Amino acid sequence: MQKTFTMISVAALIALGQFAGASAAWTGSIRVLQVDPWDNARYLIGVKSSAEALRIIDSGQFDINLENEEGYTLLHFAAEAGDLELVKAMLARGANPNAKNNSVGYTPYQMAYSTSVKAELRQAMSAAQAPTREAGGAASPKGASKAAPVKSNGMCEMARNDPASSSRSPALRPFLAAKDAIWYNKPDELTGLLEDCVGVNQQDEYGWSLLHQAAQRDRVELAKILLNKGASKALRNKDGQTPGQLATSPEMKALLGGSVATAKPATSRDIECQQKYRADAALCSDSTCRMRSMRKWQQCLKTGNYW
Repeated sequence: MQKTFTMISVAALIALGQFAGASAAWTGSIRVLQVDPWDNARYLIGVKSSAEALRIIDSGQFDINLENEEGYTLLHFAAEAGDLELVKAMLARGANPNAKNNSVGYTPYQMAYSTSVKAELRQAMSAAQAPTREAGGAASPKGASKAAPVKSNGMCEMARNDPASSSRSPALRPFLAAKDAIWYNKPDELTGLLEDCVGVNQQDEYGWSLLHQAAQRDRVELAKILLNKGASKALRNKDGQTPGQLATSPEMKALLGGSVATAKPATSRDIECQQKYRADAALCSDSTCRMRSMRKWQQCLKTGNYW
């Protein structure tokens, strides 16, 4: 009976070790479970136990930039958890904000949902990046030294390499990502793209600038960001409209000037495109799919073709 009980106990311990993802080492005839400290820290990050996670990180049992088999670091998980203080603490300890996972090359920034976490990571990315371009566009006077190089914050590179943008021209992806940031009301992403490579007065094939987009979507805070970066209120799209003429609220009108645009009655195309979008988006299980559906909707409004 005692032997049977011992076998059952050992089997239970083995099962527990497999369930917890623990490694084990034999000591004599007793199986001693040793929980992997990296996995333990990851678990604590997920349940918002930041202090306990930091104690394990500070124990020196593993490098702070250690990756799992999928290429994720603990900073990826802290960013995903939206824990700003933990993200700050990990960055201060040398966590790499530019680390990329194996499957799609996502950085911690791309795992984050919190605007404040994104802002913190973007600043860290900018500080960590090597200089990649030169400031200013005007030619230097003869004999003058070159303009000081400006560090990239990595935002445009992320936009170019984003799998969700695979159907877009690589050269246009940063600008289109800025338009997406306005559509989905993501101020930090817009700021980061403008500070990296996107021209604040760049226009699409219909003559719409980012300020036109913000005015039409009534993104007042994003319009303020654009204006602070030098966006022009006087640019006209191919229909001759300025951003102010697309204003849909008194607040946007006050910011941009011009009369508030009168909403046009929905056409049969508008209604059909919206119905297709809603049906398509209802089948989506993640934000990448929903963004793809949104782009199809915008295409449908312009061309009449959703698919």
